[in-house]
Amino acid sequence: MTPWRQKAEEMFPELCERFAEADTPYLLWFELRAAFERAYEGEPRDESMIRRIYRYSDWCADQPQGETAADDLLTCVAVCFYEHIPGHPAAREDMPRWWCAEDLDCEPHVMQHHLTQEEFRELRSYLARESHRYDASLRGVS
Repeated sequence: MTPWRQKAEEMFPELCERFAEADTPYLLWFELRAAFERAYEGEPRDESMIRRIYRYSDWCADQPQGETAADDLLTCVAVCFYEHIPGHPAAREDMPRWWCAEDLDCEPHVMQHHLTQEEFRELRSYLARESHRYDASLRGVS
């Protein structure tokens, strides 16, 4: 079993059935992004799922770089998850707990991919204004 699948199954036992068809990390991340969006849409929202998805994204980002985009987990997370967060209203509103404005400086093209330059500036400004909500402890890798 690949490390990315093993870690996902450890962190998301309730989603293992959904992962059965995911033979690439991209397909797995499509399932995780859908779970992330459902977690925000539930009442109350599923804080455990949100936290675990962010932690798994950080775990993926910390893995050795792949030789191509097809096997690079950071690229996969960026394309399948990070760049879509600002497009989901509830997740965007909650971003200040998980992201600080400086995080956007590291890889600005990731969050900017689906945003205009003005929307990206507003997102960065929003994160800066709401910096008091940031909690670095939320994203600790488990």
